[in-house]
Amino acid sequence: MTKARVILVGIGNAASSFVQSLKYYSEHETTGLKYEQVGGMRINDIEVVGAFDVVEGKVGKDLSEAVFAEPNVAPRLVDFKKKLGVKVLKGPVLDGISNLLAETVQISSIPDSNLVKEIKEIDADMMVSLLPSGANEATFAYANAAIKSDLAFIEAAPTRICSDDQWVRKFKKANLPVVGDDLQSQLGGTRIHKGLLEMLNSFGAKIRNTYQLDVSGGSEGMNTLHDDRRMEKRRIKTDSIKRTLPYLTDNDIASGTTDYLDFLKNERTGYFWIYGSYFLGHPFKIDITIKTTDGPNAAGTLVNVIRATKIALNRGIDGPLLSVSAYGFKYPPVYIGEQEAVKRFEEFISGDRAD
Repeated sequence: MTKARVILVGIGNAASSFVQSLKYYSEHETTGLKYEQVGGMRINDIEVVGAFDVVEGKVGKDLSEAVFAEPNVAPRLVDFKKKLGVKVLKGPVLDGISNLLAETVQISSIPDSNLVKEIKEIDADMMVSLLPSGANEATFAYANAAIKSDLAFIEAAPTRICSDDQWVRKFKKANLPVVGDDLQSQLGGTRIHKGLLEMLNSFGAKIRNTYQLDVSGGSEGMNTLHDDRRMEKRRIKTDSIKRTLPYLTDNDIASGTTDYLDFLKNERTGYFWIYGSYFLGHPFKIDITIKTTDGPNAAGTLVNVIRATKIALNRGIDGPLLSVSAYGFKYPPVYIGEQEAVKRFEEFISGDRAD
């Protein structure tokens, strides 16, 4: 089994934890790792071979340094005693930096790379887009570059690529897999929220209204202070919940980030509230809180999605990877319940399911 060779776009907190995980699990027990092997591939069969960003302090640096550069605040869990040999290249800014985020970071003065030219010179299998919420034009530029460079594409941000018919046709025409959209963290708020609602529904409870709101730090939390980007993220998360219980209306659900607190750094506090009724119409209420760290939470799903995408490449599968997308993303092209999504993902990686 050949390695999964990955280009990362956006060297933020998720990328930092992901890159660290490749070294961490080569030296530690596999605690917290759902799948030690995916289609015969272990964590150390993932190799980052290219990287793009726009921020001063990351562009031009080796990836081993860039993952710890400001404004990244993901926990530092490993020390790279030698460089990784991957230089972070300058990508196009476009709409990748919101006005608020632009006040806290400095854009690199290095000229933009010729995306297609640079990517073609990298021996890669796939591109993973970890751009901020709302960076639609930047995402489109990288998706087009992936197609022209014959790479599979994983859309970890909320921009619709895998769930958009026009983009799906482009990737199918190029005979390339596409996966997305909007990565679900291993223990993310949306995944937990949907899991709770599915469980309650399966035992006959009737949900009246519910919310999952969170407060976070880090650059992604700051980015969602921008009204348009916050509302786009909220729409994606709310639509994902509505797919779980279609009888709920927009007035019954709220889901998204409500505020940014700098001192939380890479931590996120999620608040869940569910109100409904059960037998004899008797009411119930659930009110819980969960505290997580964003970077490792995202990386915990990403390591599985990348290995599954490599399986698709090895099998010559193109177009949207339905089972992989349903397992790992908030807004896949086809919605499947959480437990069924895990089952289909495992069937796909074992070869018992085609897509």
